[in-house]
Amino acid sequence: MHEDNRPDPDWLLAEHWGSGADSARPAHGRLALFLGMCPGVGKTYAMLKAARQRSREGLSVLAGLVETHGRADTASLLDGLEVLPRVSRSHRGHTVEEFDLDAALRRRPDLILVDELAHTNVPGSRHAKRWQDVQELLAAGIDVLTTLNVQHIESQVDTVRQITGVTITETVPDSILDQADEIQLIDLSVPRLLERLAEGKVYRGERSAQAMEGFFKEANLTALRELALRFTVEQVDRDLEEIRRRRRVSSPWKTSARLMVGVGPSPYAESLLRWTRRAAARLGCPWLVVWVESPRALTEEDQERLAGTLGLARRLGAEVISVAAESISAALLRTARERNVTQLVVGKPDRFRWWRASLADQLIRDSGDIDICVVRPVISGPASTAPTARSGEERLPESLVAEYSTALAAGFVLVSLAGGAAEWLGYMAVGLVFLLGVILASLRLRRGPVLLLASLLALSWDFFFIAPRFTFHISRVHDVIMFVMFFIVAFSMGHLTTRLRQREKAERQRQRHTAALLRVTQSAALSADPAKGQAEALRTISELLDAGTALVVRRQDHTLPEAAHPASTFMPTPKEWGVIHWVYQNRRPAGRFTGTLPESAATWFPLQTAATLTGVFGVQLEGTARMDFGMRQAIEAFALQLALVLEKEHFLQAVRHAEMLTRSQRLQRTLLDSVSHELKTPLAVIQAALEGLTDADNPWLNEIRTASQRLRRVVNNLLEMTRIESAAVQPRREWCLVGDLVQQALGMTDDSLSGREVAADVPSGLPAVRTDAGILCQALANLLHNAAIYTPPGTRVEISAAVRDSKPIAALPASSPQRPAVAEADTSAEAVEGRDAPAEDAPTIHQGTLELRIADHGPGIPKADLERVFEKFHRLPGSPTGGTGLGLPIAQALVQALGGVITAGNRPGGGAVFTLLLPVDLLPA
Repeated sequence: MHEDNRPDPDWLLAEHWGSGADSARPAHGRLALFLGMCPGVGKTYAMLKAARQRSREGLSVLAGLVETHGRADTASLLDGLEVLPRVSRSHRGHTVEEFDLDAALRRRPDLILVDELAHTNVPGSRHAKRWQDVQELLAAGIDVLTTLNVQHIESQVDTVRQITGVTITETVPDSILDQADEIQLIDLSVPRLLERLAEGKVYRGERSAQAMEGFFKEANLTALRELALRFTVEQVDRDLEEIRRRRRVSSPWKTSARLMVGVGPSPYAESLLRWTRRAAARLGCPWLVVWVESPRALTEEDQERLAGTLGLARRLGAEVISVAAESISAALLRTARERNVTQLVVGKPDRFRWWRASLADQLIRDSGDIDICVVRPVISGPASTAPTARSGEERLPESLVAEYSTALAAGFVLVSLAGGAAEWLGYMAVGLVFLLGVILASLRLRRGPVLLLASLLALSWDFFFIAPRFTFHISRVHDVIMFVMFFIVAFSMGHLTTRLRQREKAERQRQRHTAALLRVTQSAALSADPAKGQAEALRTISELLDAGTALVVRRQDHTLPEAAHPASTFMPTPKEWGVIHWVYQNRRPAGRFTGTLPESAATWFPLQTAATLTGVFGVQLEGTARMDFGMRQAIEAFALQLALVLEKEHFLQAVRHAEMLTRSQRLQRTLLDSVSHELKTPLAVIQAALEGLTDADNPWLNEIRTASQRLRRVVNNLLEMTRIESAAVQPRREWCLVGDLVQQALGMTDDSLSGREVAADVPSGLPAVRTDAGILCQALANLLHNAAIYTPPGTRVEISAAVRDSKPIAALPASSPQRPAVAEADTSAEAVEGRDAPAEDAPTIHQGTLELRIADHGPGIPKADLERVFEKFHRLPGSPTGGTGLGLPIAQALVQALGGVITAGNRPGGGAVFTLLLPVDLLPA
């Protein structure tokens, strides 16, 4: 297979393991998103039209939540579609209708409509955001149609704020959009949108005028429209790149521009970066920077220049890619084809070399469909940074001097030995011996010394052994060929040896870095004691880098400690702590050898992973030592490993804490259960004994009777809470009348409510409801008892009932009882499906919400305690003695077991009010 057409190994692995993972997962729903630049462009209208088309195709379509905003043309598209009833939730004294996720999951349609993906749910909902509801629907295998405005995309928030001056708080992560199977842009011209706004088709009345003066300015809308178009183009471009990878297309498809520039340790590289950045800005396209790491070792100056170049590329907004290869041109072209690059930028060569093609020539020759932009760069920085000839004061490395000395010595020895044996070997054998010496020397020496040895031996062979001797004249052709062969073999072997040595050095360096990372990971991650593991990791890094190291690990409250890790080999000064806090807050390296706070004595790196920031890691080099490019890469790799280890420890601590809480709660439930049962038997004996005593006027007996009743209530509450937390509460729904439920709850609290006026407002025409009468009566009794405790005698306690949002769902079969007196009848929708057809005059089952309100005229609930009244064992300040703080938590748990919600608030005229909202089946009278 040709090198350029080979598929990317990383992509092949991802495709293999990804497909395997997908096959093991259950079917996942498909997400289709209708994207617009702002409200009013027609996203909901387009979503409803698509839903009606799917319905005509035979799919089960459910309108889970659709916001029509009073637009008649949009509301008309709901005709014929099944609409999911919304669930009512109370928030700050107001009732808010929200998407009913549980009902949607029970209904399980083929396709569901969920409008306004960025919406924030009412506190107390299962998920904080609506896009999380959509994720659960998709995980259940339900296809979803949804809508979104571009300003709510997380990555676009800063740009939108710059354009409009408005800070968007409701956002959707870009990862959700990446999961979308289809993104459809709903576009509308700005003049047409402003016309719709003026006609009142977007907002009504004064709100329309305010919108035109604020967010809906023409300049804002034009910029948002361009933002939506660009985002859609990027998504299409990403899909196109995936298609090219699957089809293994090597040549680019020039559907949009994408620039790429190759850089290296050259003083011209920064000029190329800036030119490419300007070109990408003019074209409005993304751009990439590629650094090809060859086996050739870099000097300290080259490494420092390369680090600065790549840092500039990141600051300019480029995507930086590093690849390892021997051929720079082949690596650049392979990367360009993989990333669908349309234009590759390269610098113009500064001089012509007839024996070797320049990088620009190689790219132009092999680029195929990729355009090559040859740019005349300029030297960045002062002229002294340009490459110059080696000055006379610079000395060759000692190893290279030793190799040249070895070449001279080997030449002298070979010539001396050949001089003594030339009489019986002949000059041709001497030439072969010299050539063998050159080949053997190339296995140990570099290209320069080998060329020196070859030149010395060739000239010596010509001068001392080829006739006429002691002259440089060669008369025979085969002697000339032999003479030239010396140089060809020497150059070839020397060049090959140099490349092999460079490759060996590069591989040895990679192996050393890999081994170092393995040692750090093993010492830190596999240690039983985290503190000892971190200390061992710091010691290992210090030895490998020959530098001081310091580790600052954040505390549990996400703040930095006042001292570094005890195993740190240097302790930060007060000035260094300022740098540490800056790195922790900004999540970027700072200190020595960086562009931020370079006067620091150490270089500090954030310990961050994709999810968390766990601390700061510092390295302090001794004396005049410099941090080259390779060392910086190694330190960043060490920092990442330390961050991963610290993150793992954080997760382990969280798991241990959760397990400890679970054991504690289990022990608490067991203890409460045991104590409650032990108290119940003697209480029953005491109450039976009290009933046998006939002296009703004895005040001591009355005190004992009251105390025993209170103790019995406490024990019953403890037992009820234990039963609820052990998931033993399973509702058994049956038909019952709301008035009977209220009277039964009042009968359970006669003693508590004595001396107080009770007003029950239960309309006689309320339909029968299908619920668990015992659970609901117990919840009402707890609330009535709570009202009795916190209201003085003579005050009024009110209880009312009403039915909201009643909608028909099915007809009651003729063979089923039509009155709630027969509680054993199962008239659920599932049971109705399997029975006889209903009679023409049979009643219809409805679905709706039963609302029960209990209000008193007591002191009310302090505002600070409104969110805590349903916590276990929580009691309001000034509460009467004798309570346990379990009545309201039990009531809430019982209502939730029935699928409802309970909220607490205060009456405008004083007193507390509790509201129960229960989704129930209804049977009209």
